[in-house]
Amino acid sequence: MRWDSLFDDLEAQLAEQSRAQLRDEIAENVRAERATAELLPTLMRFHGRELCLRLAGGTELRAKLGPCAADYICLETEQAQWVVRSAAVESFSLPQGRVTAAGQRAPGSAVKFSTVLRGMLRDRARCHVFSRAGGSLAEGTLTQVARDFLVILVHPRDEFARAKQASSQLLIPLDAIGWVEAVNLS
Repeated sequence: MRWDSLFDDLEAQLAEQSRAQLRDEIAENVRAERATAELLPTLMRFHGRELCLRLAGGTELRAKLGPCAADYICLETEQAQWVVRSAAVESFSLPQGRVTAAGQRAPGSAVKFSTVLRGMLRDRARCHVFSRAGGSLAEGTLTQVARDFLVILVHPRDEFARAKQASSQLLIPLDAIGWVEAVNLS
């Protein structure tokens, strides 16, 4: 009967319109989700994986991603650890491949930048401090990390931190720091 073929045709058209509408809604939701994505949660998906960063001044760094916060990220290799201010990062080269659910982490750390530096102070780590523009500010041993500045005892790379062997002590505002590298001496 003609009615059967007419209704079959109308039902097929409705089904196709529903599928097209669903595809459009999904595409719009994906666009909206991508438009509202933020750096910290995106980076946290790569926790524990090796990234390549381009820092201010053209410095390139390849290291494993550690803890992150809103204003800094931590990285490490067998030779050194870095705490890098977000403002000093020009770009990230992300690893290829899909991130699995195992790579998902909770939102960033609540630990402040100054607190991370105090950990380096406690460890008596040999530090190299760089400016936000990428230039070297000082190399030596941290002697104080205050709320908005640090003091570093500048001494030769192969010497222990002793006041008589130090060439100077520098006070550096934390806002001037782009990143700090702590070298493993072991």
